[in-house]
Amino acid sequence: MQTIRSINLQKNLGDVLKAADVEAVLVTNREQPRAVLMSAEEFIRLKTAAGEPIPSEVRKSRPTLYRRPADPLGYDTRDPSYATQMAEDALNGRHSDEIEQEIDRAMRRWGKR
Repeated sequence: MQTIRSINLQKNLGDVLKAADVEAVLVTNREQPRAVLMSAEEFIRLKTAAGEPIPSEVRKSRPTLYRRPADPLGYDTRDPSYATQMAEDALNGRHSDEIEQEIDRAMRRWGKR
């Protein structure tokens, strides 16, 4: 769990929110725990597991922003034809280790492993 002092929260808010998407972030004030920030998805998961109602504000839909991250396998995702090459490579067993690693990272992010 990452920790941040409350005095540094505002100037590092973007980084803290990104970190909270991966794991909870502890906010301290004068070396004492003050708050824990977590993703809305994690909050919903915990509320659901506890059998507690989920506030309607949390369920509001937010616009989805799609960013094109660099492909870990090196495909040029700017051109849709990369999907054909990716499928051929998958059928031929290429990149199987990298694919397994990516699946493992995703499953850990989603708390499935």
